[in-house]
Amino acid sequence: MSADFPFLSEAFERLDLADHVRALIAQRHGEPQRHYHTLRHIDLMLGQLPANHAFAREMLVAALFHDIVYNPTQPDNEEQSLAIFLSVAGTIARDAPLDADLISAMILATKSHHFRSEHTAGDRAINALLKADLSILWHPEPQVYAWYAEGVRQEYAFVPDDQFRAARTRILTGLRNDLLGSGQLTMDEAAALTRNTDRELGRLG
Repeated sequence: MSADFPFLSEAFERLDLADHVRALIAQRHGEPQRHYHTLRHIDLMLGQLPANHAFAREMLVAALFHDIVYNPTQPDNEEQSLAIFLSVAGTIARDAPLDADLISAMILATKSHHFRSEHTAGDRAINALLKADLSILWHPEPQVYAWYAEGVRQEYAFVPDDQFRAARTRILTGLRNDLLGSGQLTMDEAAALTRNTDRELGRLG
């Protein structure tokens, strides 16, 4: 795993996760309905998180668990993912306790991806996690973005093409507008976001 997913392996070691928790994360993210929401997504996301933040370890845990339940036909994936995190929270980082309430808030925040006003370090940590979760949208390599876009389509293969195109266009446009207005992106990130989404929206018609 270390060669394919270096940031994931580093997170496992930094958190000193028990073998059964590592196996749970790997097993869940290898389920057959997943094409984008896989260990590769988690590894890419982990690579975008700030390493020296006061809540860096909480962000790692939230990233590992935020998609541990993923069923595109159900509306409560984040709530179910939170329940699984809470079921094993007592086994994680026992020598240096984590802020479980903040991790819970982070996991639930990935449902809407609404950035917060940054009044506290916790707010900034939640925003950093959300930005990392969405960072595929401004990935600099076109083939990586294409893998993401195709993966999302495969995960929603049960949706007819015309319905998918309409829904995906609405969702992608909304995400782009929210991100461009959020103040969270650098100029280069905003340019890459626009370039990637313009390309996908053009294909969607």
